[in-house]
Amino acid sequence: MAYLDGIAVLDIEATGLDPRKCAILSVGIVSYGERLSEFYREYYPFEGAEVNRESMKINGLDIDKLERASTNDPKNVVDDVRTFLKANSCNVTAGQNPSFDRDFINAYAERYGINFRLPIWMLDMHSVCLAYMLEKGIEVPRKPDGGLFLSGDAILAFAGLGAEPKPHNALNGARYEFEALCRIIYGKSVLPQFSGMPVPEVLAR
Repeated sequence: MAYLDGIAVLDIEATGLDPRKCAILSVGIVSYGERLSEFYREYYPFEGAEVNRESMKINGLDIDKLERASTNDPKNVVDDVRTFLKANSCNVTAGQNPSFDRDFINAYAERYGINFRLPIWMLDMHSVCLAYMLEKGIEVPRKPDGGLFLSGDAILAFAGLGAEPKPHNALNGARYEFEALCRIIYGKSVLPQFSGMPVPEVLAR
């Protein structure tokens, strides 16, 4: 059975938040069509990339220790992503705030003159979880001012996964988000790494 067929969960780690100035340091992708497929690779930053200290604390990567092999060249990021998506028949990406990852990939395509763009249509984990909670009449977490607040960690906890381990790793992040989406959409655990974590009764089908 395929899960999220045609959809790949994409997660990146970067030196900061601005896709025009900051560099991608790692890419993690998970899809499950005919079979489970995963991709992970680290890349050294392009020359002159802006580096934010807080971002580096989140991803735990050391730029000076990143391998400078040809496979880790930042020029390869877009082709690596495109190759994975094509090989797994995926044309939609997903995740928590997936526009962040999409914008970085598309910025790299523009930077290196590559005729490829990830499309604007995406599957947002936040929207999927919020829609499920509203449909089932489940109380949505709120900010002190009353506004809705459904963070990534809150969604993972709702799916019975707990907080994602720190520092953040792109492949691990893609796995957690893929599993959370499957639990909310299908009511079952899919990835073997999470088989020991029961699906909450509120999600079980």
